[in-house]
Amino acid sequence: MTEGGDGEPDWRGAVRVREDASLAAELEERRARSPPGPSVGVTDLLALRRAYWRLSGPPVAVPPERQARLESGRFFHRQVERVVAPDGAFEVRVRREGMVGRVDALTDRPVEVKTTSLAVAADTLVSDRPEQVEQLGMYCALLERPVGRLVALVTQGDAVEEVRTYDIGFRDLPAILAEMRSRAEALRACLRAGRADGLPRCRWYGRGCEYRNGPTCDCSGAEPDPSLVILERVERVEPRPELDSELLPRLAEALRASTPPSIPRFRDMIYPRRAYFERTRPSSAVPVPPASPRDRGQEVYRQLIETIESGTVGEVTRLPSLSAEPEEEVGGFRGAPFLLRTSRARTPLTADTVVSQAPQYALELGFRCTATGRSSGRVIVAYEPAEGAPPRFKVFELEFAPVSSFARLWRQRARQLETALRNQTPLDLPSCPGWMFADCPYRAECACGSEPGRSQR
Repeated sequence: MTEGGDGEPDWRGAVRVREDASLAAELEERRARSPPGPSVGVTDLLALRRAYWRLSGPPVAVPPERQARLESGRFFHRQVERVVAPDGAFEVRVRREGMVGRVDALTDRPVEVKTTSLAVAADTLVSDRPEQVEQLGMYCALLERPVGRLVALVTQGDAVEEVRTYDIGFRDLPAILAEMRSRAEALRACLRAGRADGLPRCRWYGRGCEYRNGPTCDCSGAEPDPSLVILERVERVEPRPELDSELLPRLAEALRASTPPSIPRFRDMIYPRRAYFERTRPSSAVPVPPASPRDRGQEVYRQLIETIESGTVGEVTRLPSLSAEPEEEVGGFRGAPFLLRTSRARTPLTADTVVSQAPQYALELGFRCTATGRSSGRVIVAYEPAEGAPPRFKVFELEFAPVSSFARLWRQRARQLETALRNQTPLDLPSCPGWMFADCPYRAECACGSEPGRSQR
């Protein structure tokens, strides 16, 4: 393996790029068929008033105890999905009629994993955990599969104390889908009108909602009761104790083998100098840029995501990583890692210019391929058009031969960052590209972008 002039592995020589014009044309055709306006997520359909305030109001701080529960849930999800559904696809995107869901795992049925501090009996599951049952019912309706599986992990700290598995059967899936459409349209109508009038009361009203505790929500508790249409379509709740006894020791083993990652994000290895400052400077000392209105780039990115997710079920999933580092998830499109990007550039990239003009694409995709044991992936770029025109897509397939050069580069940069943190100086870390300098909150201390055109190595 040769090295570049900066002492790093010559990763550029390991990259081969091919433009996939046929896939780009397919995506543009998909976009043209997509329904207008943003999709509504399944989780928003579970609590319409909360969704309204989230989408229409200013950002609200999540209470620390709720944030801790969310972080704990994400930790367990990352560790247990391959145990819960070893033959399944993970984080499967399913989109239908302007509604979108993300299924934890998909086998012959959708599998939803939940963490809890208290076990619930099968005969009280619908009344005690109505939103979990509704969510699973919505996934069943979107996928046209009448049975789903709910796996409840009773946790204490970082340990799973108990597992409760339930297979839940639903009847009349078209009625569930119709209820979802009705809820989605009610939410859209309220967003258009700028009022939450008529939306049902949240089931947890009065129990610590961050929107009601903040200055956003005007809920009074007198709102209409939540709909029971989906819960009334529950045909059976079947406990699966034989799966519980099988899963518990395997989950315990998986959790014992897990190690906290020292590198949480791929971008930390693409821009290690920026990562140094983000770790050593408290957020309170970093200037926060003023909020900007929704721009064209955000709208184009939304269209790009919805276009990618509008294909067949299982086309967009999360790919299992070979190690715990980094913590960040890797998205897969048709079985390979992929990146989605938008660009304002007037001159689109070509297969010959991707690596030289946008080296961050190749670096991140190479790291993602290394993490998932793949040798190739895709970069999908949507170019922002003039106002009112549709975006144009470019798709590049990048092959890494050998992909091990990126594993070596990862280890080298991780060691460099560790050394910089220990010595309290970032000077030996690779510089960030010049285009990051203008908006960097650390530029007065670092000045690494002061050399125009300098790109990451």
